[in-house]
Amino acid sequence: MAKMYQLSSRTAEKNQSLYVSRDPEVAGSIVRNEEGAFAYSEVFMDKQKNYWFSKKVDDQSRDHKLFIFDHKNGCLKSQIIKGQPNFYEFESSVVVACEGDGSKGSVLIFSKDGPELVKEWKVNGFLWEVEMNQDVLYISSYIVEEDQAVLYIIRNGKKKRVNLGSNMAPTDILCHEDLVYVSGAPVLNGDPKKIMVLNDKDKVVTEYKLSISPRALYQVDDQLLVYELDLATGKSERIVYIDMKTGEQKEHDIPHSKIVECTDDSLSLLEQNSKTLYTWDHCKCRIVNTQKVADQTQVI
Repeated sequence: MAKMYQLSSRTAEKNQSLYVSRDPEVAGSIVRNEEGAFAYSEVFMDKQKNYWFSKKVDDQSRDHKLFIFDHKNGCLKSQIIKGQPNFYEFESSVVVACEGDGSKGSVLIFSKDGPELVKEWKVNGFLWEVEMNQDVLYISSYIVEEDQAVLYIIRNGKKKRVNLGSNMAPTDILCHEDLVYVSGAPVLNGDPKKIMVLNDKDKVVTEYKLSISPRALYQVDDQLLVYELDLATGKSERIVYIDMKTGEQKEHDIPHSKIVECTDDSLSLLEQNSKTLYTWDHCKCRIVNTQKVADQTQVI
């Protein structure tokens, strides 16, 4: 399913933390009260201090009620949506990706000033990822009936579909300069495991075959960092650096963990069972610091 972001940028910047996705298992997770009754989803706050959250209409329905607290005007807005929402913040907008019934979802674009609904787009399949670059919106999904990974591209008010391949979930999207990188992980065990690179004409011009199942992509200087997550086993014990200029790959083992943040200098990894936070140095390609963290620490 789609992941939740607090910032859209994947470029690691020095002296500034990069907010990365919530773990897919807890993205948009539901909070229940002491009696076990359905309560509200986790609350997302955008940079203009608007609050976004949702509540399922009832246990028998896929419908959710989306709530938006307008910070500037001090009012609460709501509307019914189809399927559990995930929230993505970009420079001037918040995108709400609604998972629908699995065969069709919707992506709602809201302005942060207001906030007001600008446009709603329908897409087929299971939503996986949303990214925006220079006002172009990219949405990846997997269509079960067709066994097809798809990238939807919304540009100048028009929606375009690009087929990426079969037996593959398009797990992440990263935009760099005029290129779009999409990771593909096998729906079942085996292949394909790869990164597809699309040019500004929306054509796949390069493919990097991988030995790991890619779940997330990050940019570190002139390298593409690929984070592993085996969809079948939940295993996350390797990363791969890909030189964006030469295509050279270097694979490294990491502790079984989840990414907390990525900067130009390091990668922070949390092993949740032991509550251990590891710092991985990009230059030294090894763990340079290990520390215990408080129980309330969460991967974001």
